[in-house]
Amino acid sequence: MSQVSKVLSVAKGEVGYQAQRAPGERPSGHQKYSGQVPGLEWSNYQPWCATWVSWVALKAGVASLYPRTASVWTAMQWFKTKGRWSAYPAVGAQVIYGTSGSTHTGICYAYDSKWIYTYEGNTSTTNDANGNKVMARKRLRRDAYVHGYGYPQFSDGITTADPSKKGKSGFTYKATASGPATGSGTSHKKPSGKTKKVIVKAGQSLATIAAAAGVSLATVIGLNPQIKNPNVIHPGDKVTVPEKAPAKPKPKAPAFPGASRFKPGQVNQYVTQLGTALVTKGYGRFYVIGPGPRWTNADRNAVRAFQRAQGWTGSNADGYPGPDTWARLMK
Repeated sequence: MSQVSKVLSVAKGEVGYQAQRAPGERPSGHQKYSGQVPGLEWSNYQPWCATWVSWVALKAGVASLYPRTASVWTAMQWFKTKGRWSAYPAVGAQVIYGTSGSTHTGICYAYDSKWIYTYEGNTSTTNDANGNKVMARKRLRRDAYVHGYGYPQFSDGITTADPSKKGKSGFTYKATASGPATGSGTSHKKPSGKTKKVIVKAGQSLATIAAAAGVSLATVIGLNPQIKNPNVIHPGDKVTVPEKAPAKPKPKAPAFPGASRFKPGQVNQYVTQLGTALVTKGYGRFYVIGPGPRWTNADRNAVRAFQRAQGWTGSNADGYPGPDTWARLMK
């Protein structure tokens, strides 16, 4: 059995599993996967979609081909660092969801010109990012929720819809790959609302245009069928993008829990909350696995880097959060 077949077999075998949550417990509930992945034991009761992918890779015997992390953003960066990132689906790819690439994740097992078919942990048809079930899902390829795909480096190669991979070693290009025997779950709706045209400026790419519009690269590609090669655009070209919706009022930042919560030996929910905010702000590189409830040097180093980025020095950038650091991270 090929490496990708093992991954898909393990993932499919978990469909139907549901995390347990007693009244009053955290929304993510208790699940079996965290305790079975060395280094991720702490992530029980935390959002567990990325942990589930790590578990699948471990059980399939290909742990080194996927990132071992509980952080979706860290998983995305892991593939990007290895040059294994694409806006196009592939069989066995780790699909990343959310505008910023930090909301949810799963494994793509098939695709066609319109849909991707996935296995996902901690999902449901009513809550994509914290649904507590392992499910087979069907989603629109051009959905704004689909951010991109990380390609594991399977020994027998990977089948992909990425036209830039045609003829390259380790890749097999197919516009449609292994359609599913069954399709369950629901998909997101296409981005609705008005669109507008922007004129490409020197130095811009589709990726930077998508980021400026606040949508995924896949969304921009879907809105511009006239662009045959997404890697080639020229100054003066016109690109269609969605108009930004009015910004929603941001929720009030949670109150600073006190400096004593962030000291050596401390284990609490606020450390996890702090680490998650640091990852969201772009400081996930300091975490090998991902943020957790135990205060570590990774947390302090990430906090120090964030503080220095604010222009602070000396005792104001000692790596320990105070009210100002907390307030800025929670914006």
